Amino acid sequence: MEELDKNQNKQTQIEKMKKTLFFDPKKVIKKEIPKLKERKYKVKTDWTQRQRSLGVSKISKKKISFFTKLLIFSIAFFFISFGIAFFVFYGGVNIISTENVDISVTGPSSIGGGEELSFQITVQNNNSVDLELADLIIKYPKGTLSAIDKNTELVQVREALDTISSGSSMTKLFKSTLFGGEGDKKEILITIEYRAKGSNAIFFKERKYEVIIDSSPVVFNVDIPKEVMVGQEFELSIDISSNSNKIVKDFLFVVDYPFGFDFKSSDIKPSYSDNVWDIGDIQPNSTRILKIKGVIEGQDKEERVFKFYGGAKDLKKGNEIKAKLVSIDEPVLIKKTLIGVELVLNGDYALEYTAPSGKSIRVDILWSNNLATKLIDGRVELKLNGIVLDEESISSETGFYSSIDNTITWDKSDNPQLTVLNPGDDGNLSFSFSIHPLSFISNSGIKNPEIDLDLTVIANQLSDINSVETVETTLSKKIKISTDLLLTGRSLYSIGSFENIGPIPPEIEKETNYTIVWTVVNTSNDISNAKVVASLPSYVKWAGNISPRLENISFNPIGGEITWDVGDIRAGDGVSTIAKEVSFQVTLTPSLSQIGTAPILVDNISLEGVDDFTNKLINYSLGSINTRFSTDPLYSSGNENVVR
Repeated sequence: MEELDKNQNKQTQIEKMKKTLFFDPKKVIKKEIPKLKERKYKVKTDWTQRQRSLGVSKISKKKISFFTKLLIFSIAFFFISFGIAFFVFYGGVNIISTENVDISVTGPSSIGGGEELSFQITVQNNNSVDLELADLIIKYPKGTLSAIDKNTELVQVREALDTISSGSSMTKLFKSTLFGGEGDKKEILITIEYRAKGSNAIFFKERKYEVIIDSSPVVFNVDIPKEVMVGQEFELSIDISSNSNKIVKDFLFVVDYPFGFDFKSSDIKPSYSDNVWDIGDIQPNSTRILKIKGVIEGQDKEERVFKFYGGAKDLKKGNEIKAKLVSIDEPVLIKKTLIGVELVLNGDYALEYTAPSGKSIRVDILWSNNLATKLIDGRVELKLNGIVLDEESISSETGFYSSIDNTITWDKSDNPQLTVLNPGDDGNLSFSFSIHPLSFISNSGIKNPEIDLDLTVIANQLSDINSVETVETTLSKKIKISTDLLLTGRSLYSIGSFENIGPIPPEIEKETNYTIVWTVVNTSNDISNAKVVASLPSYVKWAGNISPRLENISFNPIGGEITWDVGDIRAGDGVSTIAKEVSFQVTLTPSLSQIGTAPILVDNISLEGVDDFTNKLINYSLGSINTRFSTDPLYSSGNENVVR
């Protein structure tokens, strides 16, 4: 039965195939296409695992191309920009920007030092609104002077421009005088400050204007050694020449010395300290020559730099440059001597030593072999010279002093250390002497006394070929003697410039007048700016009488200070010529507590002045003056003490 069914089924299939292969075209077969039905799937959260289980390795997405994105962005940007521009220009909105403010400068790019600079500044407003309360600020470089008044320095100038309308400009002219050395670049800072309408905010814009100094009205030519020896005096020569057809007024010349330099002298006296010279007016095509002498200390092969500069003097300060015109730097190379030597006076290494008269001085001579070879047969000679030298006081334990030529000599005969001087060896020799008191020689008319010390060290150097070469080093040092500036004081009653009244001896609670006399004595050196200062006790009054009346003496009731401006005192005043002297009157009113004492009339008396020769400040203290008027013919013992 089953086989029958199978056979029938096969026949049915064969018949169907035949109908397919051999169909009748007249017959139209209509076949209904089945519709797709929507089927819903439940997606699990573990997509990765599902993806792996389905064997899916990559899921592709349809992406928008880069060029498509760029095209979309460009179109959007165009419409946004157009909208903003339309809103700004046609919507009535005012936007102000410093980028729309232009500062232009019309002026020279170079100018000669000391010449007038004229430049023009134009401010252009390209904003859609006005610039209100506009100010133009000009900041000049240091040393710029007014073109109208050369004594006025320009630091900053503010010029009010008020309002600069939209789209308009404003121009201003400025003048000044620039100073500087040749090649210097000067920078002028220009700033415009302004406000916008309806705003309190302050806007500003800056512009720099540079000018090069292409020439200087004054030039320096410095002649200085390229190499200098330690401790040996050398000279600097400076030619200060005019480079202008105009007068350079009030020229000040300044030198900045390097460390270790010791100024000795100059052919033109410095106007301030030892490094400032007031040259004054420099005429066209003229030259001034300044020569400076000094010594320098330092290490071997060490370089030091001298700085020279000059310019217009500051008339208010006097010793400073207000506007620099020229500057130059000059280096020198320091070399040590083959035999190093040093003269030390009372422990002072300075090349110039100042001492008061009558003082004893110890001198130490320090030597060293700076060579890489051995020296033999060393010899040291020191010569002393000076009228104030006390020759009888010269004392040396090992050296021999020759009074014929005032020379002390040390050699190997009495100093074994000088027999052989190995490389790096050093030693010390010493002696002492005294200075005559100036009072001892004051009648000789001596002025600016000094003592010169001239040292020479000699030794023999053995060369590789056994020849002998003499090595020598010299050193000089000067001792300047300070003047004896003295002040004496006394009280008088019956004699003097004034008539004095009152009881003698002084009585309590009663007034007695006294005359005070001050006398200044100066021995050897000129003194400048001398001044005497003192004070009155509370029980003494200033009577107001002065003699000579032209003397510059003053009294301050607050503190009771008396000041006598003595001024300049010549060498020999009070010794070979008349002394400077002043008298004034005071009034004493003693109290009960002063019975039996000699009250002080003037207290804390001191004198000071500058010694022009040594450039040192001299001080002298007198102390006080009391009622003991012992130089008065009326005086007798006990007249100074207060009684009832």
